[in-house]
Amino acid sequence: GMAMLLSCALFVRNPFGLVSLASMGILLVLAGWRLPPFWVGELYALLAATTCLNAITSIRVLFFVTEAIIGGVVRTSDATSMQDITKIPSWIWASIWMVLAFWMTAMGIFITVETKENDSAREALDEFRGEDHPLALAAELT
Repeated sequence: GMAMLLSCALFVRNPFGLVSLASMGILLVLAGWRLPPFWVGELYALLAATTCLNAITSIRVLFFVTEAIIGGVVRTSDATSMQDITKIPSWIWASIWMVLAFWMTAMGIFITVETKENDSAREALDEFRGEDHPLALAAELT
């Protein structure tokens, strides 16, 4: 949230961007401050998954679009900009970013998904006893 607010102050210059990013930044700061740790982690996981999946679904733009008209101004893609700066072809940059997007998405899935097959439901609930966690209530009821 604080990074979004900082980026608004430093880089964003249009009214829509200022209002939307500042609003999201404020909401994330408030969520981090007021929500229990479990829900902060869940919100973080949701944002991380959304970002990774967006990177995967948007990769075709880096491969097939070299420039676009945005707000009446012709802008080049990130891959094309990096090609201009480094002289490394844009398809290599797009490929690197695609590999990173898939890698980070896979890592997020592997880290998030629990694979302990020998844990019973009771042991999983006992883990949350006395914590500020939604499953703590279920553990206390059993």
